Amino acid sequence: MNADRRLRARSIAPAAQHWLHSTQEARVLYAFEAVVNLVNQDAQVLSLVDARIGDGPFSIVLEDFPQGTQAESRLLVFENGLWLDDWLIDADSAPQWHPVPAWAALHTMPDTVAHAAGELSLLLQQYAPEDSLARIVLLDAGTSTLPVRIQQLAEQNIPQLLEGIRSQDANRIQAAARKLAGVGPGLTPAGDDLLLGSMYGLWATQPASAASELAEGMADVAIERTHALSAAWLAAGARGEAAQPWHQLIAAIASSDGAALQAAALRILPTGHTSGADALAGFMAVLQQGGTA
Repeated sequence: MNADRRLRARSIAPAAQHWLHSTQEARVLYAFEAVVNLVNQDAQVLSLVDARIGDGPFSIVLEDFPQGTQAESRLLVFENGLWLDDWLIDADSAPQWHPVPAWAALHTMPDTVAHAAGELSLLLQQYAPEDSLARIVLLDAGTSTLPVRIQQLAEQNIPQLLEGIRSQDANRIQAAARKLAGVGPGLTPAGDDLLLGSMYGLWATQPASAASELAEGMADVAIERTHALSAAWLAAGARGEAAQPWHQLIAAIASSDGAALQAAALRILPTGHTSGADALAGFMAVLQQGGTA
């Protein structure tokens, strides 16, 4: 084999390792310049990503990235890697990346967390697209360009979601999540992105047991109403797993580093068209409510 066709993994998430071990059949789900998403027989997703993208909860980060991948590309999966057309993705010696941020570092810092929520609110006011759900969270619906149906649904159910989180009312949370899941355009629907950010807010403000229970309840009702890629993110959120920029954001909040907070948030914000803004808005809104006594 031509050594130039071997692409070594520089890191791998535990969920990606499990995907390799459990996959019998797979296909290309989406292919982009720096990300290729694969889906297997169980509708589980693995992402091959360029180093510029960084680590994620179901990703393999490659030192070099395969070119020319298409939906029809040939795929053969084995325990330590895969063939993608004529490219060998070698994950045999890749170090495992830990996908759970240091959420607990924020649990004893309510004033710091509240200040961070304010900083995120200011950034969202400045940068959130007019057709994002973030504008609804910011109570800035007057500038929203969302379709009326989506705007009304969001205005009805986002407050219900946040009130359910504030009171730890699982039924109320799930009822709102059921309405928001799959709502809006995009590779990951806006409603799903907001739910994901809300899950991260739970992990940042609640004990792990409570965060896990409430986030899993959200994911259970949302996953069945969306598609495979978005479902993978929601399942990861229910486990408290997040992409690398969120790790940087949590570390910045914990260290009260305003410049690092802004830098991390500005890495998240451009994700997709509104995905980053909507996830940050869900996160910020839960931070504003604080944790349990």
